[in-house]
Amino acid sequence: MKVGVYFDDVTPEKGGASSILKTIEGELGKIREQYEIVICYNGGRKFPYKTDRDGLTYINVDRLRYKSIPKMFVKNAGNSIRNAGLRLFYHSPRIYRESYLDYLAEKENIDIYWFTYPADVDLTTPFIYTIWDIGHRVMPAFPETTKPMYRWNGHETQCARMLAKATFILTGNETGKQEILQNYSVMGSKIRIVPFPVSFFCYENESKPGFELPKDYFFYPAQFWPHKNHACIVKALAFLRREKNIDAHVIFTGSDKGNKAYIKGLAEKLGVSDLINFAGFVSYEEMKYLYTHARGMVFASLMGPNNIPPIEAVYLGCPLIITDIPGHKEQMGESALFFDGYDEKSLAACMEKLLCSDEAVKALLEKQELMRKEVASYSYADRIISVLDEFRRMSGTWKYDDSMGKQ
Repeated sequence: MKVGVYFDDVTPEKGGASSILKTIEGELGKIREQYEIVICYNGGRKFPYKTDRDGLTYINVDRLRYKSIPKMFVKNAGNSIRNAGLRLFYHSPRIYRESYLDYLAEKENIDIYWFTYPADVDLTTPFIYTIWDIGHRVMPAFPETTKPMYRWNGHETQCARMLAKATFILTGNETGKQEILQNYSVMGSKIRIVPFPVSFFCYENESKPGFELPKDYFFYPAQFWPHKNHACIVKALAFLRREKNIDAHVIFTGSDKGNKAYIKGLAEKLGVSDLINFAGFVSYEEMKYLYTHARGMVFASLMGPNNIPPIEAVYLGCPLIITDIPGHKEQMGESALFFDGYDEKSLAACMEKLLCSDEAVKALLEKQELMRKEVASYSYADRIISVLDEFRRMSGTWKYDDSMGKQ
């Protein structure tokens, strides 16, 4: 059985999404022991249609897409014109094709696609759909879920269509499953819980950043979206300085998504700019160093249902402070200190505890070690293979598979 694994752009500047996708790419080796894999991606005209690298075949689907429509439509055409062109100018006039991915499936004998990120396409080929969150439904008041740059209506249409048509849906925990079921007409029997794996860079070398590090600092790797809630951390720093005479230093990494200027202004207004390093983009090697040398990682995000940086913190032995939303409580159990994401005093108490008590740090790390053993032994690839096994049994009712009966 051949699986088309579809990746988004995995450039490091994309933050957490990049880490997740690069980690999944590294998991494909084990999956290839059971199933034939081709990696599909959008490479524009820069890359050839097909490339073989490290034993894997990469298909640039844009090459097929551009070939399928007249040149006059390609240069400046929007998605709607392109999609219309695709339906008119396919090599074969079969009218049931909905997208270039259906044509690719026929051309390359792909039995099922696995979208490793929340893609937005029309297709009739069976597919597995990964959904990280439905934040636009859970937190519709936030600018990033309502402003034109995010397009609430477009995302809503995408989720409704893709979740309905998916053969299987992957989400990170039970909280994520319940959020999907509460917001969309989706059969629970299609949803599979597949937690995030440990990020690839956690196994690699670390490198000290080029900027000066305080003796004790907290670390927060997150892009500057409002829901990432840097504001609560800034307010907690001001509370600690004003009420406790404690100067807690924080390093923020991540690109600006429109909210960085507000956070900088808030820090200046509250008189704590000197306590914050807006480090911007750092390499994965530097990221690991920041984890392993921090007094703690504060994960202030208000959006779940689960996230990958908390796993990184636990695996790398970095004391974790995290918001007390239901998904985080399910994900981390007793392996973190929890705080109310809208209450800076709640966060300040957790930060003070780690700064002023080595015993508290030791106790937390002992609890995290139990979870570290769990995540270290967890096999993301095995979970995906299990889902593919389900589809293979299903597809045996209409298509012969040489691998059937071998396991």
